[in-house]
Amino acid sequence: MEGFFSADAGGGEHWEGATQTPFDLERIMEGFGLSSWQSLGLLTSPYSPEPLGMLLEIEGERYLLRLRPEGPAGEDGEHCYRFQRFLRLAGLPVPALRQTPTGTYCLALGEERFELQQWAGGEDFASAGPRGLRWVEAAGGMLAQLHEASLRFPGPQHRWPSELQAGGLVEGWLNLARERAEHCQVGAIASALQTWVEQWEAVLPAAMMTLGAARGLPELHIHGDYQALNLRFDARGVCSVAGFYASRWEKRILEVAAALFAFSALDWQPATGETRPLVARGLEPERARAFLRGYGVRARPQGQEAACLAEALTVTVPILTINGPLEDLFFAEGVELDEVGRQEEIDELLERLAWASAWPSWLRRARRWLAELWEEAATG
Repeated sequence: MEGFFSADAGGGEHWEGATQTPFDLERIMEGFGLSSWQSLGLLTSPYSPEPLGMLLEIEGERYLLRLRPEGPAGEDGEHCYRFQRFLRLAGLPVPALRQTPTGTYCLALGEERFELQQWAGGEDFASAGPRGLRWVEAAGGMLAQLHEASLRFPGPQHRWPSELQAGGLVEGWLNLARERAEHCQVGAIASALQTWVEQWEAVLPAAMMTLGAARGLPELHIHGDYQALNLRFDARGVCSVAGFYASRWEKRILEVAAALFAFSALDWQPATGETRPLVARGLEPERARAFLRGYGVRARPQGQEAACLAEALTVTVPILTINGPLEDLFFAEGVELDEVGRQEEIDELLERLAWASAWPSWLRRARRWLAELWEEAATG
């Protein structure tokens, strides 16, 4: 599983094997002005088929040498570095990036771009166990701190192209889903996927209009991909926030909604690398309450934000389900939908599609509850 919104977590050519890399480490480290370093091996994640990068020890500290993911067309490639540096100076646990001798945070060698990111350690988020609920609340609190600091970020405003803003993104993903449904040779899956697309297409225009007409929705620079893959945890809570490649100027409610979904609708299982629905319908109430409690203590809803939380989820959930619980329908290498033949595989896919298709009706029923949940969390 990759990030929800990042373009390509691999960047270009991939790291290979468990102990080797196709890149010339000597040349890369020379580009960063370093002559002394120790390789500690490739760092892996249960959620990704590719290693995260090469773990190195430099001057007594650990760094992750990684490929910089590609961003959207026309992106200001320096924004994420300015934003990370600002947040780090504001006291957030954002890993430091090692600069090259020329003062850049990104080393370009041929078609590849490399970063040296300080490694904070910590653990992958896991939904199960007694720490899961505490970590959900900690994730909400850290997002509130990030948004609070972002309000002071001097800019300039970094906006994505219009086709990559919320409406354009969800439309593009739904078009992809419709195309997959049309080419699927397994009738039950094709029909279920088509139903899923139609369910969202029926409710998205009204949600977009409501968000567009709502008053007092704060805008700021968001993280852009705030979910479990980009956070690390320790006994105190969140010990590292990384993955700012999708940072942009946006309505903060869209990020609140996306993060709320990530931490209270999905079951993160680092032991297996799977991310499946946490409950049969919608958000798990206790985790949703915990996340909004952590967030709301520091960041109260402004204007009509609380009333629009259901609409913000309506816009973001289709993207998050395609890039989460339904990702193997779209991105599994070497597996086409018409190759799914075993009945148990078909039944399991249909179960997830039924879960995904139930979201529009669940959001309609939960609209008032969601608004009250954020309001109550903000008042303690």
